[in-house]
Amino acid sequence: MMKILLISCLLLTLLNPVASLTCESCWNEGKDCKNATTEECDESSDQSCMSALAVGKVSHLGSAMVLKSCIDTELCDADYSSASIMSSMYIQSKISCCKTDMCNSGPPEMPEYETREPNGLKCPSCFSTISDECDGWKTISCRNEEDQCFYAGGRMKFGGSTMIGAVRGCATASMCDYGEGMMETGLESLGVEVTQAECTEAMEDDANEL
Repeated sequence: MMKILLISCLLLTLLNPVASLTCESCWNEGKDCKNATTEECDESSDQSCMSALAVGKVSHLGSAMVLKSCIDTELCDADYSSASIMSSMYIQSKISCCKTDMCNSGPPEMPEYETREPNGLKCPSCFSTISDECDGWKTISCRNEEDQCFYAGGRMKFGGSTMIGAVRGCATASMCDYGEGMMETGLESLGVEVTQAECTEAMEDDANEL
């Protein structure tokens, strides 16, 4: 469960929070925020209040994570994202945005269920909980609209400890758009530090899935 929480947080990390707009700010395992705080968005660019829910699966265990913060308004257009790390490990997320103070304080929208069909592409695959780096010696078959290979690593404070992790796999272009500014992200206030973030085009699938 802790693994999917870290992966979800890495995959949902967004561009620099930015306005005099005030938004609810939190991340939490489950579908509701706990101990939420307020965040003053940076007024240097057009921002909205964001509410995101990620639904993941690790083997036979499912999990969810909610993330709320400021977000560049242009990223609100692509409201659905997905990523595949292994055949038994994937994330689907739904983002909604609004433009008034604390308008994201309600429960986030649930991602619509999609049948996960291979699309003929593949990406390197790896998963680590002991380092913020990992090498993708194996591959994963991409699903549906996933046409990018992503790599993300970072650290996340949880309770009194710090978790470290890294993942490689397939992702939608929208997932990569959310991560373009990871290295300059302002989510440190939520205990999240991203140390690796990049995307490249997926390859033609000519190998077995991990």
